[in-house]
Amino acid sequence: MVLTCVGVGTAVLHVLEPDLKIDGITVMLLVVAAVPWLGELFRSIEVPGLGRIEFREIERRIEAVQRTANAALVGDGPEGGAVDDSAAWDMVKELAAEYVNVRLELSSGRARTRRMDQVFARLVRATQRVRDFDAGALLGSQDAGLRLAAYARLYVLPEPEVLDALVDAVTGEPLPFNQYWGLQAVGRGVEDVGAENVPFGVVRRLEDCRSRMRHAPDRVELIDRILEDLGER
Repeated sequence: MVLTCVGVGTAVLHVLEPDLKIDGITVMLLVVAAVPWLGELFRSIEVPGLGRIEFREIERRIEAVQRTANAALVGDGPEGGAVDDSAAWDMVKELAAEYVNVRLELSSGRARTRRMDQVFARLVRATQRVRDFDAGALLGSQDAGLRLAAYARLYVLPEPEVLDALVDAVTGEPLPFNQYWGLQAVGRGVEDVGAENVPFGVVRRLEDCRSRMRHAPDRVELIDRILEDLGER
């Protein structure tokens, strides 16, 4: 129990500080900290410098880090895994279809989210292997799986010229899971181009999107981080 509490406390310091990046220590601590019965022992802990943190909030943020880490771990640049374009594109389409099927076959919950995260992680790898991937075109697709493929590509390989269209797609995205990873891609895009080069109107669209969100703390937090990077919060 002591080890678990130490793991949670240290993980909080690594995860909740906005300037800290995901590293091997954080990932290791996730394993130490993710003990199902811990939430039954106490509802919050006091963290020096951060104040009182609700355990469920810690759990939610740790899960967010796990999701990002899992997606990042499968990335392997286009030069390292380049294959025939037709075969690579076929794999992207298969994964897009698998994502849609998972949404249809499983009821909403953690099990479905885990399955969809696994598909997204594979899309991160697969989309890098398509040499002439047209993310801009897929952002407007009616197919949720193909839109997710575009988010996966832009998450790992940001394209400055597509950032404006990405923000449009994400702020109008009807599916929470897609929107979550789309916002992750927006965050990567903002980091890539620099706040001073972000297209005019992006801040307003993100703020409008945030104002419409209800019961979506994970996505609200992502938008807040992006706005902070843009100097707006």
